[in-house]
Amino acid sequence: MAFFKRLVKRQRDGTYTHSFPAHIPELLVGLGDQLDAALDEDSPELRRLFPTAYPNDKEKDDGYQIFARDELIEGRREAIRSVRRTANQEVLTEEELGAWLALANDLRLVLGTRLDVSEDDDLVRWDDPENDDPEMALRRIYEVLGHVVGELVDGLSSGLAD
Repeated sequence: MAFFKRLVKRQRDGTYTHSFPAHIPELLVGLGDQLDAALDEDSPELRRLFPTAYPNDKEKDDGYQIFARDELIEGRREAIRSVRRTANQEVLTEEELGAWLALANDLRLVLGTRLDVSEDDDLVRWDDPENDDPEMALRRIYEVLGHVVGELVDGLSSGLAD
């Protein structure tokens, strides 16, 4: 017996339906547009989107970054375009749902970097009404994106063989 309704469900024809509230696709599009504008910048907040390939060899890593960065940016921009195109659809293909996942995960990585989130952080403190953290709204968005990522992963994995 399920206690929670799954928001992403695989259909027999291989498509996926979602029942996210309207503000979730709007959030992805709005933040995606901001990310799109920032992708050409050399911002430290984007560092998790362009991970180091050769941590012990700066010269090799610099070469890799030159080689791979444009491709990584284009992949991210394609995900942003896909989400923008499909934001008002309740039925998505596996590829479209994958774009939603890629964008939501990228946004979460950028926000997590900005907020200096680590695996050791206690998310419960973010819901404390006495907490006067000026970045509380961003922390809540980060948490929402985590739930969105979880729902998208669960939906996509429901199509995998046992």
